[in-house]
Amino acid sequence: MEPKGKSGNDHDVLIVGGGHNGLVTSFYLAQAGLDVAVLERREKVGGAAYTEEIFPGYSMSTCSYVCWNLQEKVVEEMELERHGFVRHAIDPLPVLPLRDQQYLAF
Repeated sequence: MEPKGKSGNDHDVLIVGGGHNGLVTSFYLAQAGLDVAVLERREKVGGAAYTEEIFPGYSMSTCSYVCWNLQEKVVEEMELERHGFVRHAIDPLPVLPLRDQQYLAF
């Protein structure tokens, strides 16, 4: 069913990419009263905040360890915890191996 007065392709804003940034942006634009459409090439949205099964029986985040810098205001306004959002501290802290047997420990 099409919205009243709109064709199926008539939106105020078109967001290309349903990653966490696109989803947050679309949320706030919709809250401001704009008609927003989000296009995503994958079968699910979430981008770097998406958890997927890498090996049978083993699910892991592809990159959502960076969610610690997601503003608490965004988490609250989008009611993310009500939708299953949970943060876990990284333990042990990550280590990034570098060339010549050097490493960077966070």
